[in-house]
Amino acid sequence: MDEFLSKIENFIFDILGLILPGFIFLGVLVIPLSLVDITQIPCKELDNSYILSELSTISNLFKNYWNEKSNIIIISIIILAYLLGHFVKVFSIIKYEILVAVFDKSINKLVAYLYSLVKSMFGWIYQKMFNESLFSTKGYSWLKDLFKPIKNTLSKIFTFKSEDYFTDNTSLRTECITIINTRLSTNYPDKWYSLYKFSTVITNQESIKSMAAFFLAKYNLYRSLAFIFMFAAFYYNIFFNASAKYTSSEIHKLSLLILITTGVLWFTFHYKYKRYWTLCGNETLVSLYYFLNKKNVNDK
Repeated sequence: MDEFLSKIENFIFDILGLILPGFIFLGVLVIPLSLVDITQIPCKELDNSYILSELSTISNLFKNYWNEKSNIIIISIIILAYLLGHFVKVFSIIKYEILVAVFDKSINKLVAYLYSLVKSMFGWIYQKMFNESLFSTKGYSWLKDLFKPIKNTLSKIFTFKSEDYFTDNTSLRTECITIINTRLSTNYPDKWYSLYKFSTVITNQESIKSMAAFFLAKYNLYRSLAFIFMFAAFYYNIFFNASAKYTSSEIHKLSLLILITTGVLWFTFHYKYKRYWTLCGNETLVSLYYFLNKKNVNDK
């Protein structure tokens, strides 16, 4: 029974992490076919645009072969979605690694430094002019509360590295390492990935009920979707520019809304990815802490 449930979990993990993102990515690629009549675009224009040329090829394949080989096309789409799911997963990881290096480790630190510098400068000027601290005034407190949601939102948009677990549970990590080293008479590395893998093995071997696997599947899905809709924003922008002459006025008016929607969806899944990354790590840490202290809990 446990083996059957494990296979079901792996199957669900593949669906959420690979097949579903693959189908969504395919959908994003072919949606432009419903927004413009490719057959009305001159061949010269198609040749000048890689996107329009590829869309024309896809459109012709469906028109010429769907009636005769629909089963083969459906099977090919499923296989392609699965393969594209792998592509999306790998490049979503690379995307976040690059953005962490560009923003979290570079631009964000520079912005924080400049903000601190400007804040100190205004504080010094105010102190000299009014002989009191700017940061203790009611006006500063009111402005701070007013702009706090904006600051938090900007931080969520331009921060790409998430906490491995809730910072309030840092003491649990320290205690887990201490208990492991005491019981095993070893010097287990105080590295989060090592502790995470140790907890995963314990959870599986001891059949501890945990939501970590569910959160893992979720954050993989949301990371892939964040990549897809970031790609979609650039893809649709290029498409609308290339097909501007041949889209209807109604579609042309909707183009801005479509681009805004893809941007909002990117932010949504970007935020949810970071949240479920933290939830997965936190669930793993708490599960390990529970196991290591299970005897004490039961005795009470």
